[in-house]
Parts: sequence; C-alpha cells; structure tokens
Amino acid sequence: MKPYTLPGMKKCASAALACGILFSGTFYGDAFTPSTYAAADSVNVQASQTQSVDWNKPEKIAMLQKLAMSSWAAGDFYSDPDNARYQAVKAASDQCYALLLDSTSSTSKLNAASVTLDSALTSYIEEYIRDASLLERQTFQMVRMLNASIGTTPGTYPQSAADSMFTIIDQAQAVAYDETATVQQFRQEYRNYIDGAAALRDAMHFDRAEKQDALGVKRQEAEQLAAGQANDADVQKLLNDFRAQANGLESLLDGTSGLLAVEAAERNVQTTYDKLAEAALLSAELAQARKMLDSPKGIRSGQYPSSAFGELRKAINKSALTLSRTSTQAQLKEARTTLAEAVVRFQSTLR
Repeated sequence: MKPYTLPGMKKCASAALACGILFSGTFYGDAFTPSTYAAADSVNVQASQTQSVDWNKPEKIAMLQKLAMSSWAAGDFYSDPDNARYQAVKAASDQCYALLLDSTSSTSKLNAASVTLDSALTSYIEEYIRDASLLERQTFQMVRMLNASIGTTPGTYPQSAADSMFTIIDQAQAVAYDETATVQQFRQEYRNYIDGAAALRDAMHFDRAEKQDALGVKRQEAEQLAAGQANDADVQKLLNDFRAQANGLESLLDGTSGLLAVEAAERNVQTTYDKLAEAALLSAELAQARKMLDSPKGIRSGQYPSSAFGELRKAINKSALTLSRTSTQAQLKEARTTLAEAVVRFQSTLR
C-alpha cells in the first residue's frame, strides 16, 4: 500500500518532534509480562467453578473508551501533579477503575462515573487546546507511526483500523489548516482524534496465547499463596475474587475481545492478586502473633509483663479487622507493618 501522506506534511516536518506517540496509557496499571513466566500447567478445578466478571456490558465498554481517551490526552498534554484539570481526570479515572474492579457496581454507578470522567476530560481539553498547534502536531506524529505500524503481527494495526484513523486525521487537518476555524472546532476535532486513537488501540493485534500462558501461571501462583491459609475465610474470599477476575480475563482471551477490555481485565487480575498476596502474608503473621499471647506472663525472668499482652492483643485485633474488610493492598501492607511493630515492642518487654 502507498504510504498515507498528511496534508501540510512539509509544514509539519520542519518542527522538531521531541516525543513519540504514547500507547501504554497514563492510567493503565502494569499489564502482565508473559516472557517472565513459564508455561502453566492445568489450574485448580475450583477456578473454573467461580463466577466470572462480565466485560461485555455496554456501560463498561463505554467507560473503557473514555478511560483510553483520557489516557491519550494525558500523554499529549502536561500530566503535572499540580495541574487541577489533570488531577480531576486522574481522580475520575481512578474512580472508574475502582468501579470496574467491584463486581457489584451497578449500571447507574458506572454511567455516572463515565459522565464525571467525560466532564473532567472536556475541561482538560479546554485547558490545552487553544489553537491548532497541538492538533496539527499530534496528528502528524500519528501518521508517521501508522505508516510504519500496519500489519498482522502483535503490536501492529489492521489496515481497516488504520484507514479509519486516517479519515479522522484528514478531517482534523482540514480544520487545523482552515484560517476561519474556531477554537471550539479545534477542541472538537481533538476529541474526535483521541476517540479514534482509543479505538485504534483497541484494534491493535496482540498475542492471545502468550497472555493465556501468563494467566495460567498467575492462577497457579495465587492458588499456592492461599493454600497455606486454607482455613482463613478472609484469604479464601480474596482468592475467589482473584478467580472471578481471572475467569473474566480468560473469557476475553478465548474470544475476540479488543485490547482495551483485555488490558482492564489484566489490571484487575493483578490488583486482586496483589491483595491476595498481602492478605496471605498478614494471615500467617497474625497466626504467629496470636501464639505469642500464650507466652509466660509475670514479673520473673523469661516472662512478659501483663501490660504487654494488652497492647499486642489490640494490635492483633486491629490488623485482623483490616483483613476482614474490603481493604486495599496498601491498607493490608500498613496493617502488616503495624502488627510487626507491635510484635517487636512485645518481644522487647521480655524480662
């Protein structure tokens, strides 16, 4: 195929291109790196019996599109922590990801969160699109990338998806070079551009088999983490949460889902895995700390003062409460730290 030539390319080419197109997305969590895992054996049959997360709901699909658009804008604009417009987009995106992680999220909550994100994105665009310069620059870079990235291998784009993007670019460039165009038109064309860029990313080829292998290993690791705490209901609940997310990802990989849903599912799998790992450690540490409550109590050598037991028991109860609640990985990690500090203080009182 003859490479696509952008209208006004000579004008754009004279500008220095300091950075490339961002494809990983500012708000996406780390996806699996399959090359770091060995091929997985068959997973526990219980995993297949656990409820699966449904990624095919229209409100979830719409939310993923808005998240991808916001991520793209953050790559094009300044993602300065002190920028209020950026922070609004970041906060709205985080809320969307939290709802996607929660299997009980209602349609109304998902739709409301998408509206909030869209509003924040609109304000973000208004902050940075005040003339045609950024629209012109980004579409030019997109053309350069696409001309070198059409194919059928992982990391490339189908010709049909590229053609759709080229059509969007044509329209955007027509407005960018129109001396009578308004700022509002530039902003609308930029929104159309990131909408098309999100759809383009969704269409990108990726290796399903490689991701399935990585998921298989992740399943095994999760089962092994929880095996040592088989009698802890809180750990087993988190294991089932992980299984549900893993089943959802597996369903996407077995089908024809695009990359946006797969990346979101991978994010959820990793989040639930990290929580499970932290919870399993906390559960084991709680069991060890509880054994200390049977230590000799008294004022003689080799005994612990009565006051030390009360402080340790208080720390154990507090950490156990964190484990029993719907806590984040960070909260579980903090509970482990608090418990460890309490254990050290208890041991230091030995006479």
